[in-house]
Amino acid sequence: MVELDSNAETEDSQWLKRAFILSIPVAMAYVPLGIAFGVYLVDGGISWYWAPLSAMLIFAGSIEFLAVSFILSGLSVGAIAWITLIVNFRHIFYGLTFPISRLRNIVQRAYGVAALTDETYGIVCAGAGRNLSGKGITALQIISHLWWIGGAFLGAIVGNLLPPDLTGFEFALTGMFMLLAIDALKRTTEVRLIVFALVSILIGYGFETWVAKNSFLIIGTIVYVLLLSLSFYLERSGLAVQNGEKKHD
Repeated sequence: MVELDSNAETEDSQWLKRAFILSIPVAMAYVPLGIAFGVYLVDGGISWYWAPLSAMLIFAGSIEFLAVSFILSGLSVGAIAWITLIVNFRHIFYGLTFPISRLRNIVQRAYGVAALTDETYGIVCAGAGRNLSGKGITALQIISHLWWIGGAFLGAIVGNLLPPDLTGFEFALTGMFMLLAIDALKRTTEVRLIVFALVSILIGYGFETWVAKNSFLIIGTIVYVLLLSLSFYLERSGLAVQNGEKKHD
């Protein structure tokens, strides 16, 4: 019995260690970006404690930066809700492939939905964390969340000591997305997914350029999901036809 408990403890520590290691690339973006957010918030005249507090409660990256502008400009609640929907519209589609079934209880699942970010989604669904258990996924999300809160807190406390003309923080998130995309490309063997992504990018860019501004993300995501769904339907239909022909023979 003692041996079983010991093995369970070892397994727990291994999941925690793996989740921490997987979160390091996230930290490379979240910490400097969180510092930039803390500096931006305090520089706007908002009390320092709102930086870690909003990082803990909102945890939505770019929306938190926009929230500072919303507060300072006195934007209406309706406008804030609409902009938030546009910026985070892509998260609707994350639920199609996020392995929420691995999360065992309602607390895990509620937090898993609330803390679902682009970075953790990329790691869990297309990166090195595809085989994580529910416990590992939750650990990864909590650790990533703490990186963001810590960065925001650090930025709020000591960020004002940085030179005001210092730039480069804003590229951290873009750089991390590039690394996650490269990692996903190395691991996938399906060329069609890359083709779908390129087609979605072209259509989204064209739609934003000639039809509606700020629509690239929504249109690109919708096109990608439609292409993926069509491919899945055709593949299933082909298998059904083949099975029917075999039975007929």
